[in-house]
Amino acid sequence: MGRAGGVRVHAAPNGRDDARVGLSVPGMASAVERNRARRRLREAARELRAHRGYDLIVSCDTTAVTAPLPLLREQVEAAALRGISRVGHRPPPPGPTAASPSGEGGLP
Repeated sequence: MGRAGGVRVHAAPNGRDDARVGLSVPGMASAVERNRARRRLREAARELRAHRGYDLIVSCDTTAVTAPLPLLREQVEAAALRGISRVGHRPPPPGPTAASPSGEGGLP
């Protein structure tokens, strides 16, 4: 798990060549705050799709409602990088495999 400010990101390799992002907004006082925080967090996490090969769960505390959006984006990205670095490895880049010169990846 990576943390930055009031943002936490859990990362796990997903074996795919895209990223999947989930949001969690616990502990808000009202539905209005929860929905506002979710919208802001979704916007701040939009760039996380560049972290291919990972499932990322982004959660925040109540500061997401009032934090400036540029700061929230920075916190989300920093927490994601920390979370990914703690997983311990990067998945292989998508593309042709080394097993087959034709790039089909099958048995020769």
